[in-house]
Order: sequence, then C-alpha cells, then structure tokens
Amino acid sequence: MDKAEFIAALQIAQEAGCQFVVGVPSLGGSSTVALTPEQAYRLTTDKQALFAELMGLSVPEYIEWRESQGSVYCSARTKQGKQCRNFIVGATWLEPDEWKAQRAEAGYCSAHGA
Repeated sequence: MDKAEFIAALQIAQEAGCQFVVGVPSLGGSSTVALTPEQAYRLTTDKQALFAELMGLSVPEYIEWRESQGSVYCSARTKQGKQCRNFIVGATWLEPDEWKAQRAEAGYCSAHGA
C-alpha cells in the first residue's frame, strides 16, 4: 500500500467515525493528541518530527525539551566557555510553549545571578 492509498483508507475510516490519536511522549508520561489521516501516516514514517510538530517545537527543540524535562538551561558560560548546564531558577517542568518562550528570554541559574 502506498502513501496515497494508506491516507485514503484512513480518511474513509475517519469519515465512518474513527478517530486517530497518539500518545506523544511528554513530561511525566504522554499527551494524547488527535491526528489527521496525513499525520497518522507520518507516524509510520517520521515519528520524532510528528511529535515535535504536535508539541509546537522543532525536532531539536523537542529533543532538548524532553531531555531537560521541560527545564531551561542557564545562559551563562563556564570558565571553559561552555554553556552552564544548570537550570534557570523557576524554569522547570514547563509545557512546550512556556519552555520555548522562557528559552527565548534566557536567564540565569542561582550560581550565575538568578
């Protein structure tokens, strides 16, 4: 079955009352999100990109958000010139939109001036 046939079959099922949902890995478990037939197909071809899109993030952002558990890293640099790996005070367990906004604003951990 090619892509067009797959999506057409899903559209027929959807028109008959079926819903397509996926558990997107998120903080503390997963978030249930409804899918279009096209998104359901993409689930089979590029799951990571679909999850990122559903959370409103790019793939690298989604990976960082999950790995940091929704926390934003300090904007300061260490003496070696590397980014501090501490989290900004109060910027933990943030939902994707909050995380993205806080990340854009930047900030500092308690060691670097919070």
